[in-house]
Amino acid sequence: MDVRRGILDAITMLAAKERSKSAVISVELAEDLPAVRAVGAELNQVWLNLLDNALDAIDEGGTVRVVGRHELDHVLVEVVDNGAGIPPETLWRIFEPFYTTKGVGEGTGLGLDIVRRLLQRQDGEIEAASAVGHTVFKVYLPIADASDQSESARPEPRRSALIGPHSD
Repeated sequence: MDVRRGILDAITMLAAKERSKSAVISVELAEDLPAVRAVGAELNQVWLNLLDNALDAIDEGGTVRVVGRHELDHVLVEVVDNGAGIPPETLWRIFEPFYTTKGVGEGTGLGLDIVRRLLQRQDGEIEAASAVGHTVFKVYLPIADASDQSESARPEPRRSALIGPHSD
């Protein structure tokens, strides 16, 4: 799976929302990003959910940054926004099903649970950290190798991680 293509497709899908908020989404993806071992449609849903949440979190005129780089045996993608942040006392709950920091009728509380589950299926991990003006979601994905080219190759799930005041 080409991470770059999936991220750019998700940004294209959210262009109207970006314009309506007078927001800026900047993309800083390293030129040497290798392919990752993932199911394309599932990974694209991860990018769409994370970027949509970031756009929801920022005020009008806010910014969202997507940064991607190759680190050892994985690709790291960070989705960073300059919104109000997630309160420290609730940060540890954000991956729980039906938990939301959005107002009534604005969110189901399933987006980050879905992201976490999809990444587990890809042998990926997600971490979150937040402060006022700086929330970051870090996605770690295993790099594809020659053995991943067969359809029978299926990653073993890993545990998603959460960085915050109540993390393990």
